[in-house]
Amino acid sequence: ANAIRPGNWLTSSPAEVFVPLDAAGATTLTFNLGSAGKKILTYSAECAVDKISFVYPAWLELSIYVNGALVKPTGNSIAFFCSASLVDTAGFDGWTRASITVPIKGIEGTNTVQIKAKGNTYAKGLWLGDSALMIYD
Repeated sequence: ANAIRPGNWLTSSPAEVFVPLDAAGATTLTFNLGSAGKKILTYSAECAVDKISFVYPAWLELSIYVNGALVKPTGNSIAFFCSASLVDTAGFDGWTRASITVPIKGIEGTNTVQIKAKGNTYAKGLWLGDSALMIYD
């Protein structure tokens, strides 16, 4: 299963929000498995953060949910996906192509994947672009 989202998605808020996974803006990837088992999930995207302060670090963290359950180590404020530059710059910076790969437990039948993005206290905007979500053996 896969979802590709060309182009950029950004928000001017650090609040947790579902990330669009495809060009149509769907926030859930649904796929079927013939039998339960472990799979590999990889998500990658261009990533940048806009910060409110030149003094404190700002970052974007991802929470990945499979069948409604949080996949660890995501959803952890110290395991961020990308961060703003630590130098005194304004606007979105710290550009990177970030990626995370995690094992997941698939169930027989219909499975779902959702991703949420959230900024820390010092983030004022989040940017994810040209993303790819893949689930494979």
